[in-house]
Amino acid sequence: MKVRQEVIGAVTVLTPHGDMDLTALPAFEARVAALLAGGASSLLWDLSEVGMLPSTAAGFLLQTARRVTDAGGRMALSGGSTRVLGTLRTMGVLEVFRTFSSREDALAAL
Repeated sequence: MKVRQEVIGAVTVLTPHGDMDLTALPAFEARVAALLAGGASSLLWDLSEVGMLPSTAAGFLLQTARRVTDAGGRMALSGGSTRVLGTLRTMGVLEVFRTFSSREDALAAL
């Protein structure tokens, strides 16, 4: 899985492309750890290019949100498909995340 990383203002934007499956999560965990260790405080996960988000990936996003918050930062999600948002809703965690329909709205809020 490829992940595009950009810094826009004070926000680090991570845009995964493909399915956020179990095989991709260790690389995501390492990237988040490096970003937080490097002083990143605001993360935006742009999910517009994610096809499938299984429950393990939703759990990873929850854990990441906690880590970011514990480090004094903020995290948001943007652009998730109906399928991706449906997974988060079914798991009962959609309300935990600041979720925006567009990347621009999320960046303005962060």
